[in-house]
Amino acid sequence: MLLLSLNEIEGRPRSMARIPSLKSIQAFEAACRHLSFKDAADELCVTPTAVSHQIKSLEEQLGVSLFHRLTRALKLTEEGANYAPYIIAAFKSIEAGSLALEEDVLGGTLTISTTGSFAANWLSPRLRSFYEEYPEISVRVLSSDQLVDFKSSNVDVAIRYGFGDYPESNVVWVLNDRVAPVCSIEKARELTSPSDLLEAKLIEYQWSGYSEADPSWERWMDVVGLKDSNVEPYVTYSEEHICLLTASDGHGVALVSLLAAARFLEKEMLVAPFDTSLENKSYYLVCPETYANRARVRVFREWLLDQADEFRDSAVGQRFFED
Repeated sequence: MLLLSLNEIEGRPRSMARIPSLKSIQAFEAACRHLSFKDAADELCVTPTAVSHQIKSLEEQLGVSLFHRLTRALKLTEEGANYAPYIIAAFKSIEAGSLALEEDVLGGTLTISTTGSFAANWLSPRLRSFYEEYPEISVRVLSSDQLVDFKSSNVDVAIRYGFGDYPESNVVWVLNDRVAPVCSIEKARELTSPSDLLEAKLIEYQWSGYSEADPSWERWMDVVGLKDSNVEPYVTYSEEHICLLTASDGHGVALVSLLAAARFLEKEMLVAPFDTSLENKSYYLVCPETYANRARVRVFREWLLDQADEFRDSAVGQRFFED
């Protein structure tokens, strides 16, 4: 076997225990997760060559090959695949032990990563109440549509937009999202039925990574019985907030996330002229399992879920988000 049991190791002289160098094990653990020497090097703040040398040194110490070095990929050998779970588990145990030594206090900074649209239009209007409840916590919000790497950042929690498939993470559902047309009150007076939209100036939002499976004007028209209509938005933006501002200024009808539009709808800067909406992805609170019981993370999770419940009870929530 590649690995000996703890009892077997403890019963042998230290010189025979075959414990490799920590640097080589750390390089192996990072390379296992990324299956890339370059990505492992970025995480460890070293060069890919340094990672490759560390892995080679580990292979020499163990007397086995751990990776197949393919032209465009990295693949674990059978021995590497057997060895990896032990090393990954060991590093998780070290991380958990280190975190357990930290004093679990509320005071300090809570760093949150989320999308720019959710941060600006749903989270930020509500954060004052979190501060009033927990004035000892300073909140730092990093807005980005890219998934944060918890290991290489100081982010505590992320509010992610997707389907909840975030492996090896603590994942809590927060809100479902729906998509519908919105426009100014003046523009809404011109719309008596969905077919009126065929003559309207349509605003479309297409985000980074947009695909045919995502909500679109064409799909919305299909749902309301206007299948095969010639739908041509007059403008398409890559930022949802710009769609909302353009529509609120009376320049057209935008198909957007109702969570992103909630602030505008609540203040009657926008209205949703029709009740038909499309299902979209959902928001989840995500963090490493080792972060889930930190005091700051616990209270933020409870507060966020309470805010989500309140939103579902609001006029906008009851109209579009009731199950």
